[in-house]
Amino acid sequence: MNPDTRPPGITGIVLGTTGSQVAVAMAIAIFPVIAPQLATRLDVDASLVGYQMSLLFGSAMAVSPTVGTAVLRWGACRTMQLALGMCVMGMCLALVGNLYFIALSSVLVGASAALVAAGAAHLLFRFTAPQRLNLLFSIKQTGVPLGWATIALLAPSITLGMGWRWSLVAVILYGIGMVIVLQRMRPLWDDDRDPAARMQGQILMGVRLLWRYPAMRHLAFASFFFSFVQLCLGTFTVTLLVKEAGYSLIEAGFMFALVQIAGMSGRLMLGWIADVTGRSIRILGVTDLVVAACCIITAFINSAWPPALLALHYIVFGAMVYGWNGVLHAQIARLSPKGMVSTATGGIMVWIFAGTLVGPALFAAGYRYIGSYTASFGALAVAALAGWILLRAARSADRQPGNVTA
Repeated sequence: MNPDTRPPGITGIVLGTTGSQVAVAMAIAIFPVIAPQLATRLDVDASLVGYQMSLLFGSAMAVSPTVGTAVLRWGACRTMQLALGMCVMGMCLALVGNLYFIALSSVLVGASAALVAAGAAHLLFRFTAPQRLNLLFSIKQTGVPLGWATIALLAPSITLGMGWRWSLVAVILYGIGMVIVLQRMRPLWDDDRDPAARMQGQILMGVRLLWRYPAMRHLAFASFFFSFVQLCLGTFTVTLLVKEAGYSLIEAGFMFALVQIAGMSGRLMLGWIADVTGRSIRILGVTDLVVAACCIITAFINSAWPPALLALHYIVFGAMVYGWNGVLHAQIARLSPKGMVSTATGGIMVWIFAGTLVGPALFAAGYRYIGSYTASFGALAVAALAGWILLRAARSADRQPGNVTA
């Protein structure tokens, strides 16, 4: 058989999509992880990282409606390569060390997050057997906490030992490496691309598509609150531990790495359970209730907490707050009309990125009013419970799969 025509292996697709997610996640995570040290160097308040993350995900939300057509026109692999290139460019701009350049960097990295998610979803749904969909989507989504965990473990030591810019250089080198790796896969993965696909008239297709199907619509609304809470945990945990629990940057980075490692485990566990039980939306609901409880518990964290107890808390919090993503993406793919997975993924990413746009900025504003990171986390329980209510509505709508809103 000609090597250019053999069917793609699912293992290579999972590794390629996960590796790409890792690169983008590292670029997103770098500033929240080094925020206390970088804020000192730039003479700004560390809570400003919340606005930086909102800008980043605001860019992702703005780009999301177009990613479905981008995948159709250029191919999923090329779209992921473009995303990685934008990450590399963003990190290069941030090396300047100016707030305006960091803002521009955030815009590029945010756009890359939307592109890589759509490309990966297209490939996985195209080549994955239906009975393995939740698990393989969850494996791919472990790239996000894996990227954050890598940065949490490495960036504090690199920043304190060599300077914060070298942390960005590490992200740049990994991103370039992934672009090169993906190039070998492109002939196999992008054989369904349609260069004639047009952007005009397609900008809001994904959002409109979700709105027509009640189950997908409620899942989209719920994803807003999921991502709201998730990114607040990712953005402010290190700063909370340094400012209010007496941890050093390296110690806080290690504790935050536990959150991300637990997040990877949570995604795999929930994906497997969803496939075995066939009750994906119910499982998401239980997860959301645990997240709400963890938000309330976080409000009581202080310097007197034993490290082992704090670690246990963050392991549970991380597993639950990150566990939803793969299962939810798989459900959107399952409910999508034939041939519309990348378009529906673009639509759901609008809502996910809307949550990440609003969440950190609102948290930062709340912190300035409340004056406590821990108390601000306690208030996040309201967002988690709102997501649970919407999941109940989605579950009800899913029992009527033919129900389409005109």
